[in-house]
Amino acid sequence: MEKLGWNSLGKIFVCACGETHALPIEYCHLGANAASRLAAVAAERLGRSCLVVSDANTRHVGGEAVLSALSAAGKTIAERTYGPDAFDATEEEAMVVANAAQGVDFIVAIGSGSLSDLAKYAGDKRGLPVLLFPTAASMNGYTSNIVALKVRGLKRTLPCRPALGIFADPDVAATAPARMTAAGLGDFLSKCSSSADWRAAHMIRGGYYCDRPREFFEGAQERLLDVAPRVRHGDPDAVGVVMEALLLSGLSMVVAGSSAPASGGEHLISHYLDMKSALYGTPHDLHGAQVGVATIDCLRLWERVCAMNPRSMDSGALAAQQPSEDQIREWIEADWGHVAPEVLNQWREKRLDPHAMKTEIETLREQLPDVVDAVKTDVLPSAVVAQAIAAAGGPVTPEELSAPADEYRNGLRRARYLRNRFTILDLAAELGLA
Repeated sequence: MEKLGWNSLGKIFVCACGETHALPIEYCHLGANAASRLAAVAAERLGRSCLVVSDANTRHVGGEAVLSALSAAGKTIAERTYGPDAFDATEEEAMVVANAAQGVDFIVAIGSGSLSDLAKYAGDKRGLPVLLFPTAASMNGYTSNIVALKVRGLKRTLPCRPALGIFADPDVAATAPARMTAAGLGDFLSKCSSSADWRAAHMIRGGYYCDRPREFFEGAQERLLDVAPRVRHGDPDAVGVVMEALLLSGLSMVVAGSSAPASGGEHLISHYLDMKSALYGTPHDLHGAQVGVATIDCLRLWERVCAMNPRSMDSGALAAQQPSEDQIREWIEADWGHVAPEVLNQWREKRLDPHAMKTEIETLREQLPDVVDAVKTDVLPSAVVAQAIAAAGGPVTPEELSAPADEYRNGLRRARYLRNRFTILDLAAELGLA
């Protein structure tokens, strides 16, 4: 079987799952000469004019090298530069970037999550190629075929054409605050929970699943655990390992055709906190920081599921203790106010009526040993993940996040209503563990 990874860039291949996978990203470079490599691709493949998107911080740490290289390659540059303060990427702002890109030949983003998502969305809308220059190993979206934007107050992952190329310099990424790299480490380690969610959703609800996306980051997890203590010191080699893992994780989503391999219950909890912040002004934290804490809790739920004795499961009692549709609607309306109808629509796509719920739990009683055996391929012990994140300098408890701890705990119970994806949050609730 063909080994997937960097050599799969730009390829199309038929999979044993019955799907034809495509990887339209053509360049993925990680090295000290990233800025010159980006400009060389632009010189060889792209037109004369570009829009460069950055903020005051990312322009300072990486922008000058990229801008100088593009200028030396004869490119005409327009810039859209944001201020130094963190901001959320919204669909409205992404359209502003798309309008600013009218008339240029390609788009370059210098930065991390929000800036990359704005550029990718704008490129998709304009039909323009996008080149990314990451300045922090903080999240896995650089190589993905989705963007995370707030749409009418709701955090949504939207499909988009991936970037043509990603060019990352570990020395530049190492200048980012260590907490950002620790967030990236947490974002990558969430795969051991989200992959289990994806596999379980296939076995329990019959959703699509393919094992090949996992091949992209085989071995990356072990390398990441090994370098975690060096991340907090900004070691460029350690930061490079985190960046490589994140880039490979994003490629796995492109191959899968969705974010499912890399986004499960832990990401729903992070989205819950982000959406509360957008609607009500409560604090939130870095995406990967929130995801890391939530991964630890989701792995604890998986540990409880794996420890269950199926013979002790009373399907009638478990089905009867599920919250009623009226109760769920009340929670959703209390949480989300004027955007509650959109959340309700997502929830109703995966909810089961009482009879179907009882039937699913009865099936689970027979199926649980097989599910547990299967997800052992994916999950890590929660203590191992917590130790690695802490060693890297990241938060491991809700109290260490900037987001309110009580909102985080609400998210553990209610984030499952945000999206129609079946995750450990749903499974634990059905089995009376949450």
